[in-house]
Amino acid sequence: MQNILALDDDPAILKCISMATKVRGYQCTTTSNFQEFFDHLQHQPVDLVLLDVCMPQKDGFEVLRTLRLERKVPVLFVTGYAGVFTLESNALLDLWQQEFAEGNTDILYKPFSIENLYAKIEGLIGPCEAPP
Repeated sequence: MQNILALDDDPAILKCISMATKVRGYQCTTTSNFQEFFDHLQHQPVDLVLLDVCMPQKDGFEVLRTLRLERKVPVLFVTGYAGVFTLESNALLDLWQQEFAEGNTDILYKPFSIENLYAKIEGLIGPCEAPP
């Protein structure tokens, strides 16, 4: 069974992601706490990370940089604001382009349909290996 870890500051989005992915047969852990997120990464296998971009303490790009120091797991950015992908920092732009070139990253814009969520997840890690 593939494991998904989602980090978002919106409890409604986390609940939606959790319910939708579990129905599809994925194991999903959700959190809005950065420490819990990184603790989970340290101790559990993770096949896909879903990251909100605009969060109060750190943004998804900061989390991605830290994540890449630990491991190379596919990332699906979930964001309600397309403008955050207008990048001003060359270092961030280089990171972003490399992630897309390697096929390890995708974007899902809020509000999203469950079908689009499934399509993005399956595009990054494939369909669930075990039936629900």
